[in-house]
Amino acid sequence: MEEKPVRHYYGDQIRILFMFAGVLLVVTFPFFSELFHLPILIPLIAILTLAVLGGFLNPVHKWIIYIDTLVASVAFLSCEYYAVNTYVRGVFEISQNVYFFWLNQILALFFFFAVYLCIKTLRGKILNPNNP
Repeated sequence: MEEKPVRHYYGDQIRILFMFAGVLLVVTFPFFSELFHLPILIPLIAILTLAVLGGFLNPVHKWIIYIDTLVASVAFLSCEYYAVNTYVRGVFEISQNVYFFWLNQILALFFFFAVYLCIKTLRGKILNPNNP
C-alpha cells in the first residue's frame, strides 16, 4: 500500500535546512570560534541539537514540531544578531569578519525558511489534528 503525503507537513524540507546549517557550522566553526564569545562547547551542542531535532521530526508528534519551531526561531535570531553586530561594528577591514558576516547571513536565511516551514507544519497540525 502506498503512503499518502501528509498535507501541511514540511518536515523533510525542515530537516534538510537543519542539516545544511549544521554541516555549514561544523565546517566553518574552527575558523570563527573566537568570534562567538561563548565557551566552545555551547555552539557544538547547538550544532548537534540541529541533527538530533531533524532526526526526531515526524508528522505524528506535535511536540517535536513546537521544539523545532522554537529552535529555528532562536537560531535565526542568533545568526542575524551576529551578522548585524558584525556589520554595525564596521570591522570589514579584517577579511575574517566579512566571511563571518556572510556565514551568519546565509545561516539566518536557512533558519528563516525553517521557521516559516515549521509554522506551516504546526498550523496544519493545529487546524487538522486528525491528519497524521
